[in-house]
Order: sequence, then structure tokens, then C-alpha cells
Amino acid sequence: MRVQLLGAFELRGDDDVVLPLSGGRLRALVARLALEPGRVVSAEALMDAIWGEGLPANGANALQALVSRVRRVVGAAALEGRAPGYVLHVGEPDVDALRFERLAALGRERGDATLLREAEALWRGTALDGLRDARFADAAAVRLEGLRLAAAEERLALELAAGGEVLGELEPLAAAHPLAERLQGLLIRALYAAGRQAEALAAYDRTRDALADELGIDPSPELAGLRTRLLRQDEVLAPRRRGNLRARLNGFVGRADELAGLRALMDEARLVTVVGPGGVGKTRLAVEAAAGLDVRDGVWLVELAAAEAGDVATAVLRAIGTREAGLLEAAAHDAAWRLAEYFAEQRAVLLLDDCEHVVDAVAVLAERLVAECPGLRVLATSRESLGVPGERLFPLGPLGEAATELFAERARAVRPDFRPEAEAGVVAEICRRLDGLPLAIELAAARLRSMSAAQIAARLDDRFALLSAGPRTAAERHRTLEAVVAWSWEPLTAAERDLATRLAVSPGGVAAAHVADTDLDALSALVDKSLVQHAGDRYRMLETIRSYALARLAESGRADEVTGAHAQFFLALAEDADAALRGAGQLAARALLAAEHENLLAALRYAAGDAAVSLRLVAALFWFWHLRGLPTERTRWTRAALAIPGAPPELAPVAEVLRGLLAYESGAFAEGAALIAKAAPGPGGGALFVIASAFLEGAEARAAAERLSGASGWERGMALLLWPGEEGGRERVAEALREFTAAGERYGLSSALRVHAQFLSRDGDLAGAVDALRRAAVPVGELDVPADAAEVHAELTMALARLGDLAGAGRALARADELAAEVHEPRTAAYVRVAEAELRFAAGDLVASRALLDVVDAAFAGTSLAARARTWTGGFRIMAAVLDGDLAAARAELRACVPDPAAVPAPDLAMVAHAAAALALAEGEAGRAAFLLGAAASLLGGEDRRGYDAPLRPAERARELLGERFAEAYGRGAGLGAAEAVAVFS
Repeated sequence: MRVQLLGAFELRGDDDVVLPLSGGRLRALVARLALEPGRVVSAEALMDAIWGEGLPANGANALQALVSRVRRVVGAAALEGRAPGYVLHVGEPDVDALRFERLAALGRERGDATLLREAEALWRGTALDGLRDARFADAAAVRLEGLRLAAAEERLALELAAGGEVLGELEPLAAAHPLAERLQGLLIRALYAAGRQAEALAAYDRTRDALADELGIDPSPELAGLRTRLLRQDEVLAPRRRGNLRARLNGFVGRADELAGLRALMDEARLVTVVGPGGVGKTRLAVEAAAGLDVRDGVWLVELAAAEAGDVATAVLRAIGTREAGLLEAAAHDAAWRLAEYFAEQRAVLLLDDCEHVVDAVAVLAERLVAECPGLRVLATSRESLGVPGERLFPLGPLGEAATELFAERARAVRPDFRPEAEAGVVAEICRRLDGLPLAIELAAARLRSMSAAQIAARLDDRFALLSAGPRTAAERHRTLEAVVAWSWEPLTAAERDLATRLAVSPGGVAAAHVADTDLDALSALVDKSLVQHAGDRYRMLETIRSYALARLAESGRADEVTGAHAQFFLALAEDADAALRGAGQLAARALLAAEHENLLAALRYAAGDAAVSLRLVAALFWFWHLRGLPTERTRWTRAALAIPGAPPELAPVAEVLRGLLAYESGAFAEGAALIAKAAPGPGGGALFVIASAFLEGAEARAAAERLSGASGWERGMALLLWPGEEGGRERVAEALREFTAAGERYGLSSALRVHAQFLSRDGDLAGAVDALRRAAVPVGELDVPADAAEVHAELTMALARLGDLAGAGRALARADELAAEVHEPRTAAYVRVAEAELRFAAGDLVASRALLDVVDAAFAGTSLAARARTWTGGFRIMAAVLDGDLAAARAELRACVPDPAAVPAPDLAMVAHAAAALALAEGEAGRAAFLLGAAASLLGGEDRRGYDAPLRPAERARELLGERFAEAYGRGAGLGAAEAVAVFS
């Protein structure tokens, strides 16, 4: 049994069904007992709580009568009489108010924003709503509301300190509590962090004046001190930056002058390239310089050592963790366009590392981003310049005097007793012979495990004397570095060399879990000799060393064998992970594929001559690419796989589906559908075949759906969601929910819950729709796809607004805004504005609602959703005009708002029909209003009770005006076909 007090009172049984408990006193009794679950509450306390001074003469008998009535609902065992009163047997976690208090206290104690947000999510409205007449309830509600505000303040403080986007949530909350000093302080800090210093100071002035006028007091010392810090532009007020720079594993030695010079140059120029030979320390200097910059939106490091020319923009998207397109949505533009869109209004630094082998592609991308993103700075490292206008070069040479300091520090890491001052001359000689190259110095220092400094110096003399006798076809410093790597390579055992060459074919490094037991000794030796780096649970090679190992592999004649084994290993990994990606192990599988992404792309390159391996890899990565939102990458590798001759017959259906998807996405819809239909998508084909079936229409779509109905788990659930047509939709969604719940797959579960919420909303079960959307937000949040999560919270905003919970809708909208800000994608932002427009409409702020409707229209103009957006905004403009009494404007909007009925889903057309009914009522035509309401039902397949038109109540008013005549007029509209229904109002 669960008792819900944070909103309208609800009592739910173990099966989560609401238990019927009518009557305010019955609910007050249960609520008062629930606030002390499992403890005896005296009869006197209960009578005082329920009746107060109005206690009847036979109060004890009256209380007993209430108890008896409650027992009929909850059972005698749940409500036990025990002297001197009664006890309700329910656990604290089952009383939402007590669960809230526990989570909020734990969240404050631990400084855990997640726990605090979980606590706040329990609220469905105002505390003890509907029970405030009971004597106990008002004080309890005030206390709970105070704790709610305190939890919100604590969470917002934590999120603000972590760099979270909280301004959208803070502004309405601060406006509602103008005397809450901590809340006003948070608002002031958030405004400052957003670069709005003048508004932050104005907010302080408003708070100071309100405190003086209402309470006759001055601001607290903390708040007054905040104003001083604002004026001083105290950097502590700025939250931590976003970005992906990893913590450095060792100290930064030397280069102080170069570091200051590079930062100064970056202050002057927005495109800077650090140039110099391999091993000179370009990456380390660039990372150190970028890490010290004050940028609001973070520093993003993109490692391009393993990238190809066509992969540069996609590699940047992967590094910053954003999507090129939404799930199951084709990209409208290429990856470079999406990057320009993402960074358009950001103040960030993009660090492109190891650009020399893709320098042309990097040059094109960097020039475009710098031109189109005024707040973005690009820092590149390369052995040559990018050669684009506006580029400033920062040449980096070898270390000077700091070279010996670097050798000493790295030496002490392997030999703590090493005393560089005792061997200063030898150390200086080693550094000189190594041309001051940091990588060469670090490799040489690692040899101190088994050699003395003097022995190292002697071996270097031998090595370079030998090299100087031959032709010098490379730059001296490059030859020096290669010589040092070769010098480190020569002492390796056969097992160590073999493992090093196998590691080299994995540009993304190797996870510890993938290292065979037989390789552990060799791996430890490679780490000890600094040829392999151990970070976290992965083993990686520096690019210079990896290139050397690959060259040795090519010389050995075993390159095909080793790269082929790599491709087979990662094919098996991808196919196993793909199955897990559509089940309960989804998060772990996605994390695995993300961690191995560079290696998976390498496997695709290595399989360039093997059609079977290539096609299987593309099919196995298909759903992962969709979840990551990278269609350009998927398309590129699909084309490459299809171009390889010799695919085996059993993979012909896979090839046909892939060709069909390529054709469809390029605009050849009929050709694409024909190819997909020819492949006959059916059960057992994984995500590729199920998603492809969504692109079919008519009889082919129904045939594919029938075939897929024989699947199970995720395949069946997704097929049910994608089934064409509305007929039987409720039953299919309910079945899909069962499949996804059993499978444990999050995206399908969230999608099914969103569709389920739509059906509940149509039935008028707005509370059920809110509950479904709250449940949908959990799995999509776990998937960490903020664009989709923003849409769920936008839909929750609309559902709560229709339910009348404007405060809850405001909180949902703030979360939607926060999530949309993470992706910087106009379509997502526009979808959130759709929700805000409806919230403002429900709140009666028609001016703000109209302004937001204009924003929505502009955002979707020229897209495939333009007609749908125009229809939706038009419906709300009609209703707003009716509320304003401007019937001429409403009529004009009705004539213009459905530009293309064929491009608009039936639910949106039904909404316009309701708006037209509201207009008809305003014009005194109640019969026509009923007819239009029937037409809406014809479009929707039943009465539309979604509640978006609550401020106008057209259905209720038409029934009131027409009485018995309503049914006849409504029936005529409901009997229309879909095309006829649209024609009557469009």
C-alpha cells in the first residue's frame, strides 16, 4: 500500500491501483496516520486532527466509524487498533512525504544533486492538496513546502557549482519567493555565470528593496558580500567548465615561457596551430595551455591520430558527445554543418590533435568553424601548418635547460633513489644527444630500471655513430626520435615484440579485460619500458611508437594475419554487444562499443577486402550508430561495405536492406522501399531489419509487420511500435510495453511509454499520462541522449499544464531547457518552445504564448515538419484569438493554418477542429461546434479529451448549450471520413 500526500491525496494498493477512498475525513484519517507510519497515534490526536473544535459529542464513536470505513478499503490488518489509538501498517518508503524527507536529508548530507532531484520528483502538486481544511494539515503542508524549497535550493546550488544550466529553473522559482535570500543569491550567481552581470546586479537590487519594504531588514552579510564579488568579477563565481580534458598522469616540466606565449597567442587569434617535429611535446603543451583558459563552454580534445580524411568532422562530434541527428532520424545536413550549429553560440576551445595526416580535411573544417562560430577558438597540433586564412603558427622546438629537469623527474619515477645532481654531466649529455626531444628523453629515462645513466649515454653514442654512417634521408630530429624508439625496441623479447605489433593495430588501445593471460608478462614489460601507457583500464601506445611498431609489422610479412585477427575479434565483440544493446545490458554494451569505437573503425578498414566481415560489422553496429546519432559515419561505412565484391548469398538480404536505406535517405523513396521489401525483413534480423521496415508503406508495410510479429523481445516490441496505421494501436502499445519491460531495453521502453501517454491523454486520463511520461524520462535519461530526454520533459510539461499543475509544468520545462542546452540543436530547442507556448497559454499569458508560437514557426520553416508545426501553432492562435474576443483574427488563422493536410498527423488536425469549434461557439453556432467536435473524433478515432483546450471548454459548453441536440450534431461530424472531416474546417 502507498500513500501519496505530495499533491492530491491518493491511496494505492500493492498492484498500484488507486483505492477508492471518498470523503475528506476518511482521507484526513489515513493522511494523519501515514505521517507516523507503524506508530500508534492516540485517538485524541486523531480526533483533534480531523475535527478540531468541531468535534461531535460522540467523538470516539465518530472516529470508530471512520476507521471501520477505511478498513473496508485497506483491510483490517492494515489499520490496527492499539491502545491508546490506532496504527497504520505502511512503511516509510511507501509514504511519499516521508520518502521525500529522507531523500532530501540524504542528498543534503552527501551533497548529491541526483538524490535531491529524485526527492523533488515525488511532488505532484501542493502538499496535502484537498486536505488543508483538516486541523493538522496546514502546518504539515507548510513544513513540507519549506523542505521542498530547501531541497530545490540545495540541488540548484550543487548543479550551479558543477557548471549546470539552471537559470531557466531558477528564474521562476526566485520570482515566486522574492524574500528567500539563498534562492536570490543563486539566481544572481547564475545570471553572472551566463554573462549577464548587469541583470545579476539588478536582481540584487530587487532583493535588497523587497527585504527592506516587506521585512524592514537589510540583506544578509552573505548576500551583500555577493554584490561586492560581482563588482570585482570574482572568478570563483563562475562554475566549473564543461569539456573532456583528462587529468594529466604526470607533471608538466619546463616550457613555462612557451606556455605563457601560447596562451597569449590564443588571446589574440582564434585559430592557432602548434607546429613541430614528432615527439617534441606539441600535444602536452597544447593540452596544458587549453586547460588553463577561462572558457564558459569548455575545452574539447579531439585525437585525430587514427582518423581518416572523411572522418574528421564525425570524430569531433564523437569527442564532444553530441549527435548528428535524432534517433531513427536521417540527418538533414552533414557532420560539419551540425558542428557549426552546435558551436554557433558557444564560448569554447576545440583542440584538434595530430592533424598532419588529415591536414587538408582539418583545414576545411577549422576554417568553416572559425568563420561561423564567433565564440569558438581552435587550437591544432601538427607537423605542418593548416594553411588557412587567419591561422597563427606557434613553432615548438626542443627543450632547453629544462630537458635535464624532465629526465630527472621521469628517472625518479622508475628509480626513486636516482640523484641527478650526482650525474649532472652525464644527464646533460644524454639530453643533448637526444636533441631535447621530450618523448626521446622519457624513453631514455625509462631505461634506468636496468641501466645506469653512464651506460645509457654510451649506448646512445653507439647508436648515433652507426646512424651517421648511412644516408640521411630524414630530418635529424626525426631520425633521433626513430633511433631512440628503435633502441628501445631492440632489447624486447620475441613475445614482447609480438604483443607490441598486435597492440599497434588497435588505435584505441586495448582494454585490460581483452588481454590474454599468456600476454600479461609481456604487457607488464612493455609498460615498464614506457612503450605502452596504462591509464584506467586501458593500455595505449603513443602514436609515434605505434607507427614504429606498425612499420615493423609490415616488414615481418604478418600484417594481413594480425589485422585479420583484429577484424574478427572486433566483429565478434560487435555482434555480441549488438544483442546486449537491445536488452537489459544496454548501458554496458553501449559503453563497451563507445570505448572500442576507434578499434571498430579500424576493423572496418582492415576488412576492406572481405565483404562478409564488412557487411556483418555494419549490420552489428547499425543500432549503435543510431543510438549515438551518427548517420554520416553509418552511411560512409555502409557504402564501403556494399562496394566490396563477393558477398556470400546468405548476406544478400542484409545487402539489399542496406542499399534500400541508402536509396531512401538520398531521396529515392520508391527505390529504397522496393529494395527493403525485396529483402523481406523478418524476425531474427536484428535492429537493421526492424528499423528498415519503418520505411515501407501500404501493403508492403503491413506484410513486413506481419512477418515481424513472429519475433520476440526488442524486435517484437519495436515492430509493434512501428506498425502502420492507428487501428489497434492501444493494444499494440500495451504489448510493446510488456516486451520492452521484459527485455530491459530503455529506448523502446521510453518510446512506448510516450505513445502510451498519448493514448491516455486522448482518453482524458491526464494524471495517467503524466505518470507514463515521468516513467519514460527515466530510461531515456539513463541512455544519456539529452535531445530525446528534452522532448520527454517537454511532453511532460504539456501534460502537467493540461492537468492544471502549472508549477510542476514549470519545473518540467526547466529540465527540458537544461537538456536542450546540452545539445545546442535548434529542432530540440523548438520542441521545448512548443511546450512552453502551451504552458503560457494554460496560464493565461497569451502575449507570451503568441511570441513563442512565432519562434516555433520560424524554427521549423523549411523543414519536413513545417506543415505540422504551422497547423499546431495555428490551432493555438485560433484559441488565443477567441479568448481575446478577436474573432476576425481567429477566422483568418483558421483559413491559413492547415497548408497541407496530408503532411499533418490526425491528432494535430483534430486539435484544429476543436479550436474551430471554440470559434463557432464564440460566433453563436453551437450546432456547428458540436459537428466540428464530431469531425475531430472522426480524425482521432474517438472523443478528443487531451485537455489542451481547457481554457475554452468547447465540448462542455456545446453540450450545455445544445442539451439533447448535441448528440445528433456530434454524430454527423463523427460519421465523416478523414478527408471530409478535414474539409469541414480547413
